[in-house]
Amino acid sequence: MADNGHQQIRPRNRVLRGSNFVVYLIVVIGIIVLANWFANQHDVHWDLTPNKEFSLSAQTLKILKGLRQPVTLYVFDRADALKARKDLLGLYSSASSRVSVRYVDPDRDPGLAKEFGVRSYGSIYVAAGTRHLEAESATEQAITNSLIRLLKGTKTMYFVQGHGERNLDSADRFGYQKLKQSLASEDSDVKTLVLLQTMQIPADCSLLVIAGPQKDYLPQEVDLIEKYVQGGGRVLFLLDAGVDMPNLAKLFQDENVTLANDLVIDQNPVSQIFGTNPSMPLILKYGSNPIVQPLQRTATLFPISRSFEIGKAYKQGVTVDSLCETSAQSYGVMGFNLQMREVSFRAGKDIKGPLTVAVAGTVSAGPGGGKKEGRFVAVGTSLLASNAYLNFQGNRDLVMNMVDWLAANEDLISIRPKPQEAQRLNLTGRQMSGLMVRTAAIPLIIIIIGIFVWWSRR
Repeated sequence: MADNGHQQIRPRNRVLRGSNFVVYLIVVIGIIVLANWFANQHDVHWDLTPNKEFSLSAQTLKILKGLRQPVTLYVFDRADALKARKDLLGLYSSASSRVSVRYVDPDRDPGLAKEFGVRSYGSIYVAAGTRHLEAESATEQAITNSLIRLLKGTKTMYFVQGHGERNLDSADRFGYQKLKQSLASEDSDVKTLVLLQTMQIPADCSLLVIAGPQKDYLPQEVDLIEKYVQGGGRVLFLLDAGVDMPNLAKLFQDENVTLANDLVIDQNPVSQIFGTNPSMPLILKYGSNPIVQPLQRTATLFPISRSFEIGKAYKQGVTVDSLCETSAQSYGVMGFNLQMREVSFRAGKDIKGPLTVAVAGTVSAGPGGGKKEGRFVAVGTSLLASNAYLNFQGNRDLVMNMVDWLAANEDLISIRPKPQEAQRLNLTGRQMSGLMVRTAAIPLIIIIIGIFVWWSRR
């Protein structure tokens, strides 16, 4: 009788286990369906890529939120290829109700394609009102830059030459080719200017840039630049340590800033994480100017930099802010020159930190208010914007934010889209062998455990 009872209980247990499995399966499927429905209804997504390749950057979101007119993104491609664009462009329309996306097959709507001047499949155009511009590629950086050009127009920047300044077309480590490309991508018309020849600043100059002069400017040139700023002009100074420039120093003195003739050394141990040395200060402390607000949790690097001192006395019509400061472990080696091979702190002569390595200033338009406010930004190293260092952490954003602030495009100041980067895993032969052994061992362990469980249940 006992055996018959056990035989009756076992089938019931099997039925119960089978019913529980079905219930669990239904619950799991229900959770998956509910999660997918919620994600579709609320446009929820998670971006786990290191550079956030599938999320819009802070700059793009800032521009979209500030839109004052409708913008349409047109995608001209074959019908079977349009899905590839929907993920990225959908982020634009989700971020702003003023943005709409229109997918067009140029073969089915040749009239619209001709109106836009479409030359190839996959073209993306940004349109607002009666104007439209083609994006250089199907990336966030290209689309956002086209939007900036459409809304802001072109600004003309003149880089002064004739005193050993940085070469805009040079691709070597200390050239400015990458900066020139970045400026052009945001629709800056970059030109060069030899003040010694013209002795005048062109009327179409939106921003004058003095980048890494190795010789001092003539007094006549300095007077011209000073009058330009006081008349509402905008100037970006990218200077270097070890270059004695008493004439330019006088210009800064007139604007309540002292240009120190020093080399900044920063022995902050945090910089060791990035593999830098003390003559390359790592900046983690920023001021309150809009230029550096987005960089509060981002590091920037100032190789071979000199410092500035902002005057404590009030000067009418002039306001100066500290942008970037070194750590308390820093000091300025006074009287530095490029022939010095060893530097160390000399009590009573050198200056203890923190030190200011970048400043921003405004010059009032005067009581009548008829002239535009003048602005200037000065940085203690021109290497900040060189090919070798422009892509370091926040360096590019810092330089481009300086340009936007000087050009009165404060709404563009932000963290820009980062270019997509291929993610690689570099392994040695030994590491590869170990990985293959572990990969093969995991399924084998699972099979052995399964056999053990089956045998135990028998």
